Amino acid sequence: MGRLPIDVREARPDDASELIDLWRRCVSEARAGEPHHGVLDRPPPTPEEAAEALRYGAACHDRSLYVATCGGRVAGALHLSVAQVSPIHVERTPVVSDLLVHPDFRRRGVASALLATVAEVADDVDSEMVFAWAPSASRDAHRFLTRLGFGQYATVRAARVRVLAARSAIRTTSSKGAGRLIAVRRSLRRTLTEPVGRARSD
Repeated sequence: MGRLPIDVREARPDDASELIDLWRRCVSEARAGEPHHGVLDRPPPTPEEAAEALRYGAACHDRSLYVATCGGRVAGALHLSVAQVSPIHVERTPVVSDLLVHPDFRRRGVASALLATVAEVADDVDSEMVFAWAPSASRDAHRFLTRLGFGQYATVRAARVRVLAARSAIRTTSSKGAGRLIAVRRSLRRTLTEPVGRARSD
């Protein structure tokens, strides 16, 4: 029996249950060896919550969730956003995240079919580049992207808000203290040099 055809379309709210299963399988697998995977861990949403998120995403014109279906099942998914290349440039470029393929459909061209859609979007926005990110522990994803011509461009890091707030507050306090110390030193220098200046003027 030949391979079933792969169709790519935008996700719909009624895909919610299958997408939850896809995320659960792929994300836990990709982050199993990641020492800091807990930073991005989220409990699985309910089908109602996922459907609401899909409706919200569909209303955003600068991002889309595409699904690849095979034999009536969701075989993979890809989240795509179109963003400015920088805050001061008008050019836009596609950014790929959450490229996931169900374990039952690996090595069947699912990811390639999804990325072919990305190439079409890049043409539509007249972009010469496509960016993509994947979990650092997902070696298969990085090998696959490398084979397709993706090179390393940046590093994406994540931190818990409470940790960031606490550590940035310490640095801010330290910086303010250093600023006050410099101001005191400048004031002392002015005080010490003023009598000399007055004596000369007298």
